[in-house]
Amino acid sequence: MPIFYYRAADSAGNVISGNVESRDERAVVQHLHEGGLIPLSISLKEPCEHTWRSFLSGRRRISRTELVHFTNELAVLLQAGLPLDRSLKILREITKRPELKATLDQVYRDVQAGKSLSEALARHRAFSPFYLSLVEAGEVGGFLEIALQRLGDYLKAVGEFRHHLLTSLIYPLVLAGVGGLSIILMLLWVVPRFEMFFLEMGQSLFWSTRFLLALSAAFRSFWWAGLLLIALAAFLLFRYFHTPQGRLALDRWRLKAPFWGDLTQGVAAAFFAKTLGTLLKSGVPLVTALEVVTTSVSNRYLARSLDTVVDDVKKGQSLSGRLRKSALFPELFLEMIAVGEETGRLADMLLNASDSLESDARTRVRRLLAVLEPALILTMALVVGFVIVSLLLPILNLYEIKL
Repeated sequence: MPIFYYRAADSAGNVISGNVESRDERAVVQHLHEGGLIPLSISLKEPCEHTWRSFLSGRRRISRTELVHFTNELAVLLQAGLPLDRSLKILREITKRPELKATLDQVYRDVQAGKSLSEALARHRAFSPFYLSLVEAGEVGGFLEIALQRLGDYLKAVGEFRHHLLTSLIYPLVLAGVGGLSIILMLLWVVPRFEMFFLEMGQSLFWSTRFLLALSAAFRSFWWAGLLLIALAAFLLFRYFHTPQGRLALDRWRLKAPFWGDLTQGVAAAFFAKTLGTLLKSGVPLVTALEVVTTSVSNRYLARSLDTVVDDVKKGQSLSGRLRKSALFPELFLEMIAVGEETGRLADMLLNASDSLESDARTRVRRLLAVLEPALILTMALVVGFVIVSLLLPILNLYEIKL
């Protein structure tokens, strides 16, 4: 059946947006009336959320933090013995964010209409295939509250790990940006002030001073050409990396690049292990879990390699042996998977491997920053020192001549 997108008003005058699967528009209107809503607009085409009105009204996507809070709070309410529909109603009433409130309102109505929680969540983009698979496994196995608790822990751990990796790179990026800006300002304003002085001196200049003056003159005269070339290169790279071949090449480089490739492989293996281990721990079959993990992997080159892994596991091959053939995972990680397969504790070993890989990735990041930060400072110091020495040499030489 088609999916209709609607905007409706409740009894308090609040405007609610959502979607509903129905056979025709008349059934959508009846569904909204039964829920106490007044339909404002109904269409088969999804409305664009990136408009000035939505921007000014503060509408945005549901954040990872909000998703973690919702998952944990729903798990707590279910563990307290409350029915699912009442738990959803409570969360809908205490939620202040309009976007999340509208989503919970739609989920609540779908659950009241007889849909399962996984079916109700599947109609919203905020919930990934991994999220839906874990919820469905909890519903089928009769341990939905436990599955939601594991899901909340997983989302929180992954979010903290990503936040750690991103925040660790802020200082080096700021340092590089400030250093580059300082060099540009020296070429634009400092060096030209010395140029007139050197011309009045009328003496021959050192090669470093001539090079610096020529670089400053070229930068001041043809800065527009440099910006044009940078913009053109950025545009071409942007277009290329948004093609299937370009995205695949970029993701392959991330996994194979010197120094950075080992870190990327470790992070990818940590996410793979945590996602697969969480699914298996919640009762999802291995093949189904692998298919979900494949769709959740952001690196396309790795996802492409995992496609063949899923097919081979279906044929009876071991997971550790098939992952070893891809040559994209650390050896210790593969050994832990092999031990888990032999002992029948694959889920536990995957979660243990994930913790080990996350710890190793944090250590690698600290080591990388320990080398990167001094290297950036030293590079900037050498460049600035070269500029200062090149400008002072002619002055010192003139002083020696006068003596």
